[in-house]
Amino acid sequence: MATASEASQQANRSGMDPKRLVVIFYLIAGIVLALFLEHVFGLLWARIGWNDRELFEGLGWRVSSLVGYLLALALVVGAYVNPKSHALSVDVATELMKVTWPSWSETRASTLAVVVASVVAAVLLFFIDTVAYNLMVEWLPAVWGKL
Repeated sequence: MATASEASQQANRSGMDPKRLVVIFYLIAGIVLALFLEHVFGLLWARIGWNDRELFEGLGWRVSSLVGYLLALALVVGAYVNPKSHALSVDVATELMKVTWPSWSETRASTLAVVVASVVAAVLLFFIDTVAYNLMVEWLPAVWGKL
């Protein structure tokens, strides 16, 4: 396993440090987690029947919102400073920076190939299904009835 500095040098083709991607990921994950926990704790407060009073008049921040934001902050900071999760995050970011992403024209061509193959397969399966249905429901009973 490469250290963080080796990973930074190895993945520096794009000029961006993998640690920067890790920080961006943790910030976005923290925001999403905070909004989710705010909603969950708001529902929990209402379900339990606790007074979820507004902390700042007009801002809409309630006690459950503050608890959700603080818990999300603690979880994200805890995950970031944990050596194992931090090293894994840097490794993942390093590997993602090595990926050669397809161009827009390659993506369009691949999508068109998938759509055409799907239509051809659908038409073939339609004909096979129609012939099999007619064979089992109409043709074989007509032949057996004449015997």
